[in-house]
Amino acid sequence: MQDWITAFAGMGLLFTGLRMVGGEVQQLASGRVRAWIAATLDRPVMPQMVGMLSGAFTQSAGAVTFAAAGLVSAGAATLGQAMPLLPWSSVGTSLLVLAAAIDLRLMAFLLFGLVGCALLLQADRRAGLRPALYALLGLALILFGVGLLKTAVGGLKADPRVAAALVMAGGSFALAFGLGVISGGLLQSAQVATVLLLPLVQAGLLGLAPVAAVIYGASLGTGLGRLAVAGSMDLSTRRLVVAGAGVRAIGTALLVALHLIEVQTEWPLLLTVLPALADNLSLQAGLVYLVSQVVIALVGEVAGQGLAARASRWLPDPSGEEPAALRPAHVPNGEVRDAAGALMLCQLESARLAGFLPHYLDEVLAPEERSPEPFGLARRHAGSTVILGALERCLAAALRAEPSAGDLETLVRLRTRLALLRALHTSLHSFAQDVAALPAAERPARIERLVQGLHAVLGVAAEALGPRSTEEDRRTLRKISGERGALMEQVRQSLLERGGQAANTEHLVDATLHFEKCLWLLRRLAEDGAAGAE
Repeated sequence: MQDWITAFAGMGLLFTGLRMVGGEVQQLASGRVRAWIAATLDRPVMPQMVGMLSGAFTQSAGAVTFAAAGLVSAGAATLGQAMPLLPWSSVGTSLLVLAAAIDLRLMAFLLFGLVGCALLLQADRRAGLRPALYALLGLALILFGVGLLKTAVGGLKADPRVAAALVMAGGSFALAFGLGVISGGLLQSAQVATVLLLPLVQAGLLGLAPVAAVIYGASLGTGLGRLAVAGSMDLSTRRLVVAGAGVRAIGTALLVALHLIEVQTEWPLLLTVLPALADNLSLQAGLVYLVSQVVIALVGEVAGQGLAARASRWLPDPSGEEPAALRPAHVPNGEVRDAAGALMLCQLESARLAGFLPHYLDEVLAPEERSPEPFGLARRHAGSTVILGALERCLAAALRAEPSAGDLETLVRLRTRLALLRALHTSLHSFAQDVAALPAAERPARIERLVQGLHAVLGVAAEALGPRSTEEDRRTLRKISGERGALMEQVRQSLLERGGQAANTEHLVDATLHFEKCLWLLRRLAEDGAAGAE
């Protein structure tokens, strides 16, 4: 009974450590790192290198999938450019498998001591060090958990029921492969399924051939498991998951074919070569995992682009009939697991929405001054409301996804900025409505100048609140949107003195009030604009 409890504890420590390493390393991946990844995707060999490094650092191919999907959603990469990140990230995760194949419990003890001393000295109070410390603690838990599993399996191999079950599984390739598919699908990680096998290999309860069958099955099961949960994800992630599952299916088929050829014909392939490279059976199993992931990654190099194109055709954009200017372009509509990635997408979407501000006045401008793709006022306002709603939902989900301290501050500032943007869109809608309600022949020259002036200010705002804005842009916006209370009071008095119909007079006065409110909101946005420019 003690051995079973020890094995259970070892699995718990392993899973906890993997979760800690992935979560803390994601916090270390700041916006600058993401920007660097996006900038390297169009260079030869760099996507493969970035994928391996990302997988090695996060030890989670799933986390790399979500990060790649975020780049695609943000327009920073195409689906084809992001595809190599997925299979090569699994190659990077083999680092943990190879480490677990060696007895590194002393390394785990050393890491426990180092992290404990650092916590005693309150080093975790520094925001920049905290994720690194807890990532090291997660690595120590992984290594110690694997050590516990090895200890427990050493006692369990004396149990005749365990030995009989493993002999039955090891004697059938189909059974071992099926167990791999099930374990990979449930865990959504061939890496974890392989690590759990290593104690059995070291104890001599499983040979290399059945272990290879389980690894191949787990590689396929990982893709199928991600497909099963893809329905709640955003479109970019679903397309990547579908294309990635296709790569894994083709790669697994090739691995199985080579395995059967080696077993049936005794050709010297993988299982024959490995004993010459390493005497340790656990290390041989780790090398099988590494080679299998490299083969799948190479298959991705050949078939990945075609599968990405097919995934785009199989999963068309359901909102594709609506013009792009009237629907969200960056924010995901599914579950948010990466707060930093969601923040980056929300910043891009917020800046994009600010770029549409001058177009709000298309209906009251001269035809030659309208945007290249003009829409009616009601349709423009409805589209902006949809984008604002998607932004608010994404921000709320990012706040629930346990962001880092720095990201939390930026998210709160961005939420305040979003509230100002919503109020500005409402005021612009009301201003344009009041001006449009006046017959063109009866609009005073002062109102026409207000329309032209506000349109010019909105053009400056689109630059000052955009993704490439500078402090000089925001300073200009603050200056031209400064307080104009006395001037606007003169405008209202001159409009009232003109007389005219009561309804027209009401629209005139309301238009000036909304104009003032728009300027005030623009000034507030210029003061808070750094939240979107970071």
